[in-house]
Amino acid sequence: MTRIKGSKLSSKLAFVKHAYGEEMLDQVINTMSTDDRPVISDVLDLRWYPSDLYERLVQTICRVAAHGDEAVYDRMGAETAEHQLTNIYASFRRDDLVKTLKNMVPMHSHMNDPGHMEVDSSRDCECTITVTEPRSAAVESCRISRAFYGRVAELSGATDVHVTERTCTALGDDACRFVIGWAAHN
Repeated sequence: MTRIKGSKLSSKLAFVKHAYGEEMLDQVINTMSTDDRPVISDVLDLRWYPSDLYERLVQTICRVAAHGDEAVYDRMGAETAEHQLTNIYASFRRDDLVKTLKNMVPMHSHMNDPGHMEVDSSRDCECTITVTEPRSAAVESCRISRAFYGRVAELSGATDVHVTERTCTALGDDACRFVIGWAAHN
């Protein structure tokens, strides 16, 4: 069974509260299944939870809070990066994007069980993040990840950032490969 740390859930709940308000947060929680509702109502950041709970939560946020507007996944990813890299994981953030991304490798393993991520920075102004574990079961999760990595790049000082996902385990590939590119500075 693939597990995630509760902070991945609590950051999405904090996003809903910040973006839509306390009433909408209650509505999202109350829309979850009777099995999920008590768990999602009492998330602890350091506790392990099943990863499919995360997928159900983000899909519920899109359906209920964003009324089906899938752009919410981009906002969730960007706000999660902002929240985590300015609070809990501020020590992972560097002014050098490559160092920030490489610092995220142990964070990825800490947040996911199993968790395996590699960063290839062999090209100038480009990095490839390869995530083999956990395997993504939903493309929504990868959309959140793309926005997350893009905002991490911006927080590390990169400009003209673009992130693409070349392969995706949710689509049957062996890994999720995110290519992050940014403008060169002289």
